Amino acid sequence: MVIVKKLISETNEKRKLLTKENEIYFDKLLVYIRAHLLLSERQSEEVLTEILDHLLLAQAEGKTASDVFGSNPKVYAEEIVEALPKEKKGNLITFGVEILCDIIGWFIIIGAIGRYFTKSDQIYLYSSIINVVAVVAIGSGLLYVILKQLKQGAFEEKMSKRTVVKSGVLGVVTFGLFIAILYLTDELGPLVNITWFTQLGAGSALLLISYLMKRDRTKSY
Repeated sequence: MVIVKKLISETNEKRKLLTKENEIYFDKLLVYIRAHLLLSERQSEEVLTEILDHLLLAQAEGKTASDVFGSNPKVYAEEIVEALPKEKKGNLITFGVEILCDIIGWFIIIGAIGRYFTKSDQIYLYSSIINVVAVVAIGSGLLYVILKQLKQGAFEEKMSKRTVVKSGVLGVVTFGLFIAILYLTDELGPLVNITWFTQLGAGSALLLISYLMKRDRTKSY
């Protein structure tokens, strides 16, 4: 992870040396490649660094990114993605569990804070389980849609009205769906006594687990 962070930091600094035209071209490649989470993160960043170094040398000779990599950045980016290796399965599984722990952990913590103000020490077991599953499912779905949108929009000069409308509708539908699930699954199952402080501790424990897993997963980076 230290190496990946260093590469990202170097890329951010070197990007400042690009002309406006070249920066726009390179940013399209950067967004598209980084939006592919299943690819090896380290090798993706290494490739981006190599591309940037090559572009800076060409720029010093008076060339543009289009001169070096072609006038169609999407085609070039797709070739790069096809050539990059996938992330190790173990890392992907661990990453998935990390995301789950993060989503569930924050959901539990937010719920605990709400129960602190309502002074409630009981929860409906089945309702709570359904709500957690709903949050994970909706969160995963949103992540997929966001990444897909990043890939599609990486090469658009300006966000289209259609994209803006779709994003707005998605946000409203997602929020409405979650509220509907909360309403329809209210007061299901047996009542379980659990204090807000215990719930807060459980959520914090999940966030800690996520942090430790990420630290161990990225040691080899």
